[in-house]
Amino acid sequence: MYIEFVIADNFLLTYLAGAVGSRSCHNKPNVWRLLCASVVGTTVAVFYPFMRLNRASTIAVKLSLWIVLSVIMYIRTPRAAASSIMFLGATFAFGGASYALGLILYGNGTAATEFTLRCPLFLTLGCGVAAYACIRYCIKRMRLPRAREPYEYGTQIDMYGVHMKFSAFLDTGNCVFDGITGLPVIITDLQKFADKLNGDAAVKFVKNLPKLRTITVKTPAGETCIYVLQPNAITVYSDRHEHKIDAMVGLVKNGGSKFTSEHELLLNPAALSEGV
Repeated sequence: MYIEFVIADNFLLTYLAGAVGSRSCHNKPNVWRLLCASVVGTTVAVFYPFMRLNRASTIAVKLSLWIVLSVIMYIRTPRAAASSIMFLGATFAFGGASYALGLILYGNGTAATEFTLRCPLFLTLGCGVAAYACIRYCIKRMRLPRAREPYEYGTQIDMYGVHMKFSAFLDTGNCVFDGITGLPVIITDLQKFADKLNGDAAVKFVKNLPKLRTITVKTPAGETCIYVLQPNAITVYSDRHEHKIDAMVGLVKNGGSKFTSEHELLLNPAALSEGV
């Protein structure tokens, strides 16, 4: 019974903690990496009780395991160090979830410890799954772009399998339309767009960049050539509501100071006239 519990508990909780680490840093979890890390972590957990280690060796083994699992899951991904730290935090949260339940039920540490020992089978796993659901919900709510001013919106662009979040500004001077599709164009900086892609998506984008159509846009500063892309979906957030819009995405090669952390994207009023 012990082996079955260790395998199920460690495998699934490692997978869930790894997924939290990825999602909390705006990365899409890599299923195969998570499965590989879960196998490694579970294998060590099965043989861990048979190791005769002192306190220093125990800390060294656990620290080494964290590093190995982090490398497997996050190497060569955006914000790898932050993902590793979030993975560690999620591991502590999941591991302490059953103990926290014991404290809620019995009110003291001794009784909580006895509770976790009396009911070990899938208790940690069940509490871990509940903690995972709560963390995912909190991450989603914290990321939800909301309007702050009448002309400021949150915008999500879905492309290359990535959900990219932008803080957008309704630019009444943006009257750019794509001559082929007839759709309005929302404009951002090429570099800001690329920074929001993960590793695989960035590779696809770079490979397709020479093939993208370009259009010439007239501005007060002169003519500017921009790349035009058609995303899978564009969602604009107005207050707590979301609206799908039909538009093309225009990428300016050198955005200069026009695009800041507060205004990463310029919305076209024609794109919002019906949706928002």
